[in-house]
Amino acid sequence: MNSRAQDLKKKIASKERLILDGAMGTELFKHPEYSPKDASLINLTHPEIVTAVHKSYVDAGSNLIIANCFDVNPDKYENYEEIIAAAVKNARAATEGHDDCYVGLDMGPVGKLMYPMGLLRPEQAYDIFTKVVKCGVENDVDFVIIETMIDDAETREALKAVKDNCDLPVIISNSYNQRGRLFTSGANPSDMIKIAEEYGADAIGTNCSFGPDLMLPVVKMLAEGTDLPIWAKPNAGLPEEVNGEMVYNIGVSEFIDYMKQIIDCGATLIGGCCGTSPEYIKALKEL
Repeated sequence: MNSRAQDLKKKIASKERLILDGAMGTELFKHPEYSPKDASLINLTHPEIVTAVHKSYVDAGSNLIIANCFDVNPDKYENYEEIIAAAVKNARAATEGHDDCYVGLDMGPVGKLMYPMGLLRPEQAYDIFTKVVKCGVENDVDFVIIETMIDDAETREALKAVKDNCDLPVIISNSYNQRGRLFTSGANPSDMIKIAEEYGADAIGTNCSFGPDLMLPVVKMLAEGTDLPIWAKPNAGLPEEVNGEMVYNIGVSEFIDYMKQIIDCGATLIGGCCGTSPEYIKALKEL
């Protein structure tokens, strides 16, 4: 564990308020060079664009910058190691000169349903996540975020892989439906708390799915069920089509009003997901 990771681990454990970054994908969509089909290849083809997005969040006040490798794993990309290395390099370039900024490895779902609903078995998921974690460690990341997970079994295998292969701070963050259940497995926040506590996550939380208004009940359930620090990264509401464009229906002012309530519930790791921009993060920083 590098000195930055040690410092961050202490800050998370003490429940110091830390500002996360905002959306990457919806910011990259603004650039014609970006292709959502192979989202992470832009780290290699146009690193300056990725670094600029990261830098916009650093300038807005983000403390935690998540490398643009959400969908990168050996099951999807043969050159996954090259992409992860580039993603971390791009994020690190954006944080240069900012001692209060930390760069994280982003681990999203493999992209296949877990057994028995699908064909991805736990040991296969564990092996895939292990390779991703080892690559992140080789590139000297400061923390690991396991995010947008919709299956408790997959979350468990990802967390086990991290804990078995490094001592970096690690957060698990799941995406819930409006009933407070994971989309595939139906697990609830209490189920995820058990996994987080059993396998040693440094924090637990939720991201994506919907805006801070609908995320609030999930954050409350997490905060009431554990003493672990809480991570909250909601979308800027729900997407709507306006004049042929997809826009999100919660503006900065309303977003901040709800985020105040999320903070009051106990969340200390706060940021934004889809549809949020540096403007949202700057407003969070100023709370």
